[in-house]
Amino acid sequence: MRNDDQTPNSAQASLAPPRLVSRVWGGERLTALGGSAAATPPIGEAWFGEIGSKNQPLVKLLDVADRLSVQVHPTDALAAELHGAGSIGKREAWVILDAAPGAHLLLGRDPAVSAEQLQHALEFGSDVAPLLAKIPVTAGDVLDVPPGTLHALMPGLLVWEVQQPSDRTYRVSDWGRSSSERPLHQAEALRAVNTAAIAQRLTSLDWEAPGTRTLITNDAFNVTVVVGPWSEPMQLPHGAIATLISSAPASGAVSGAAGHVAGLGLQPLQSARVAEGSAAIEIPRGAALLFASRP
Repeated sequence: MRNDDQTPNSAQASLAPPRLVSRVWGGERLTALGGSAAATPPIGEAWFGEIGSKNQPLVKLLDVADRLSVQVHPTDALAAELHGAGSIGKREAWVILDAAPGAHLLLGRDPAVSAEQLQHALEFGSDVAPLLAKIPVTAGDVLDVPPGTLHALMPGLLVWEVQQPSDRTYRVSDWGRSSSERPLHQAEALRAVNTAAIAQRLTSLDWEAPGTRTLITNDAFNVTVVVGPWSEPMQLPHGAIATLISSAPASGAVSGAAGHVAGLGLQPLQSARVAEGSAAIEIPRGAALLFASRP
């Protein structure tokens, strides 16, 4: 991303007000972000971007106070088949920003379980949660969630999520919740699930290694991190969302953790939209910038 031959500040950055979204599994940590639309607590998600955007992936912050449903997302091809031409699937990835002691998530088939066992449980409506891999996580873990991978975020997590700008989610089970607003999608899930899929833990943030690093790259999005202290011009990716994160999210915005992108000040958990070009980046120790962009 660095390019010293470019003139600093040629790129522009603008604050991205979040859209706060109420979820039954949400908490209270995202309310301080404000937002462009009112939402009733508990707040589960803060969106930076929109469904259907052609220019950038969708970035979300997830405050997971209760269990999310066991769910799966379709590929582009299946989404177009089931929902019409132009529909896209949903690939996503997670960066764990905060995790309570003993926190975990469910991701992919437990390697001790056969694909045939998982398929049988799906076909007969049995509980699939015990058949999924229970993955312990800590702050800084980076995990990939390709389409077809069964998953569920569990309580005690604060997550930065990047995804294709699609809302195609098929719930397999919902921990006994019963609501017309949260239907199950048995038939669609059966089509979407890749029973061979297992957890893909990609890497982990190293707060003691300042500099730039690519965390995720695939055909849907790229994610790069810049760990502070950093104070140099950089070449910014086209149409990116930049989110400032802190190494101590549980204590809120830590003193001195504010960062600057092309002259725009950001507090931890705030995001900015950036234009392509070179810009001055200033990040203190204990903070980092996550950039999500199209490939």
